[in-house]
Amino acid sequence: MCDDLYGLSSSTKRLARMRLQPIVMRGGMERAKGDRMRARAMAAWRRGRQKLTLAAFLGLAVAGCGAPRQPPEEPKQAEQENWAAAPHIDKVTLQGSGQGSGVVVSGQAPPGARVILSNALGEAMAAGADSHGRFELPVGREALGHILTPEIQIGQTPTPGPERLFLAGDGAIVAALLIDGGPSRRLTDGPALGVVDGDGRALLASGRAKPGQRVEVKSEGETAVAVADEAGLWTTPLSRVSDRAVQIEVGGERYAYPGPGPATGRAERAGQGWRVTRALSDAARQTSWFPDIPGPATSPETSLTPH
Repeated sequence: MCDDLYGLSSSTKRLARMRLQPIVMRGGMERAKGDRMRARAMAAWRRGRQKLTLAAFLGLAVAGCGAPRQPPEEPKQAEQENWAAAPHIDKVTLQGSGQGSGVVVSGQAPPGARVILSNALGEAMAAGADSHGRFELPVGREALGHILTPEIQIGQTPTPGPERLFLAGDGAIVAALLIDGGPSRRLTDGPALGVVDGDGRALLASGRAKPGQRVEVKSEGETAVAVADEAGLWTTPLSRVSDRAVQIEVGGERYAYPGPGPATGRAERAGQGWRVTRALSDAARQTSWFPDIPGPATSPETSLTPH
């Protein structure tokens, strides 16, 4: 009857259904995929024993409760271009061997762009990327101990990137990229356990090893296993450990994570390592702790600790 009403033959109708079917399937699959992801995240949150990443914990904490859920918006083209153009820092080296020496921050940016590093006090340093997009930016020791925001300037408006640069240390510099809601990435040499990230509820342990190497992380009777990726980076959640002072063992070495500190956004000595706690929002915070390389004891207070 429908064929007669619309004036369509049976063959035409079948052809139309064949063309529409992939579109309907794609839309249904995307909606089903989103529903499944939300259901899994909420179920794991209720159970409290699943191995969620720090990003999942922080995402749920920041979202809050009671607000009406809005459909996700596609990122605007300008926002996508800004994130793609953000400077990427891949190396930090000492300028010299003296105690008063600073560091050189190196990385990649769009060719000819102006790269800026600024801190919360409004102090900034800048350098230009060459024709291949490489840049080198000297940073004096007076800027160490603060969290630096990498920005790129093409024209008049600077655009910050998604990462923050952590610099601290006295003699041996600790440099790392901090990522909101994700594991920090240590750029300078470190021990088997490179960094511990906490969000007030859960912990993530990260470090470096040979690509493909299996790494065991032990804490509070739990043994978590990670495998280093092609770049030698590994990360694993500690599902049974909350964000508090705790002993962690990696590669036969024991580390005393001191727990979170005040959310000042500045580097401070904490136990045998450097710690920074940042407020990501009114409700969410993130602590990153970088243990020292085993060796001579480090002074608990240094000139690089901001007051």
